[in-house]
Amino acid sequence: MKWLLPACAVLTGTALLAAMQVTNPGYNEAFRPFVTDVPRDGVGETRLFGGQIAGWRSADRIGFSHFGRERLLDTQGVFLLVDLKLHARVRSTTLRATWQGASGREYAATARAENLPGAAESVVLQPGLTMSALAIFELPPDEIAGGALILAPPLNPPLDGALRLQPPAAPPGHRAEERFDR
Repeated sequence: MKWLLPACAVLTGTALLAAMQVTNPGYNEAFRPFVTDVPRDGVGETRLFGGQIAGWRSADRIGFSHFGRERLLDTQGVFLLVDLKLHARVRSTTLRATWQGASGREYAATARAENLPGAAESVVLQPGLTMSALAIFELPPDEIAGGALILAPPLNPPLDGALRLQPPAAPPGHRAEERFDR
């Protein structure tokens, strides 16, 4: 009988520790951004930045000149081009853009158009200034409708706020080729 009380204490402690381990959030859940959902045509703000979708369109190809050389990019899906109005709130910052498709899959902005002036990843936001930017994604056409744009600091995982912007209700206009001649 002397062993019954210590055995019960050990079993109770083991059960409590197991319950704490099962209910404790994992690393990816504990270190995730505070996501602010922004409705259509709304302006969202986090502690560091704010922004809104100014327009969107899609294209089969995009073309631009880089150091006097013409570049024409083609894709197996479509290019989704999202025009943004962005501003920093308290200090200079950069952002990364991600498209969360209708299926829940996330698509990073394409690096193939990084030399395009005004690309969202290359824009440095300054406090008090509203800047225009462009996020370009390569994705399957069925991922556009029902998707959302996520803007977050470039850290992975982002340890600050993030915006999930709902696109306009009207479907994006589509062109065979979109030119950027600035």
